[in-house]
Amino acid sequence: MNFWANFTEGLEISLDQLGEVFDDGLSITDIRLLVYSAILANDQENGNDIDYNEYTVGAWLEDLTTENLNDIVEALTETKILGNNLNMGIKRNVKQSTRPQKKSNP
Repeated sequence: MNFWANFTEGLEISLDQLGEVFDDGLSITDIRLLVYSAILANDQENGNDIDYNEYTVGAWLEDLTTENLNDIVEALTETKILGNNLNMGIKRNVKQSTRPQKKSNP
């Protein structure tokens, strides 16, 4: 819940408006806020110093691949709030990637 509180506060929306955010997919700004909100909630819950901001997190994300970003979005859509069983009436538009998966080098 702390993550969702941070995320909805950052988007300046209420929880029941989350479905609208995901209707058209996530922007890079949304992904940055999503990751920032998760890291922030974890550090707040554990009493850690917060020595970063959204822009710091954005710099950290520069090394992520498209597959990493897809994994983040997939994990989000499977959460208790947006998951199939407890979606609180929020519509889900889960789109499977049509891109071929990269094969790892042997």
